[in-house]
Amino acid sequence: MTIKRIVLSLALLALSACAQTDSSQIVNGYKIEPDANLAAADLSKAKLANSYLSWANLVGANLAGANLARADLSFANLRDANLSGANLTLANLSNANLAGANLTGAKLSRAYLSSTNMPGAVLIGANLRGAKMDGANLTGANLTQAVLLNTNLTGANLTGANLSFATLKFINLAKSRYEGVIFSGTILDGVQQPILP
Repeated sequence: MTIKRIVLSLALLALSACAQTDSSQIVNGYKIEPDANLAAADLSKAKLANSYLSWANLVGANLAGANLARADLSFANLRDANLSGANLTLANLSNANLAGANLTGAKLSRAYLSSTNMPGAVLIGANLRGAKMDGANLTGANLTQAVLLNTNLTGANLTGANLSFATLKFINLAKSRYEGVIFSGTILDGVQQPILP
């Protein structure tokens, strides 16, 4: 009897461990998991906090208003995705492809955007407080009215970006590129690399 109880306990522990390691979930009929193919998926206003979507294909996906706080989107392909108004607080977007993505009004405070590819991305009014954007490619990105407070832009490429009326306070622009950047009405305070608007 004791042996049966031990075997049953071990089986229950194994099942529990499997349940904990399975990071997938079903949201709006889509399977949310690493390396998922979610191209053009409609995940607007979806509750995806703490989700694991690393290496996922989210090209053209609709994630407007979605809650992606603390989600892992590292190496994900979000080209031309709609992330307007999305909550990406503390999300990991390092090495992700956000080329042409719409992040208007998105919450990206303390998000990890190291080496993220974001040419032509729209970040109008985005909150990038404390975001780590070192090595990010922001060529031609629209950061009008964006808030960059304590943002790390070390080695970032801002060539041709639009920073009109954006707030840049206490940011690190060391080794970054900002040729042709539009600084119309931009608030510059405590910038660690001297720039001439």
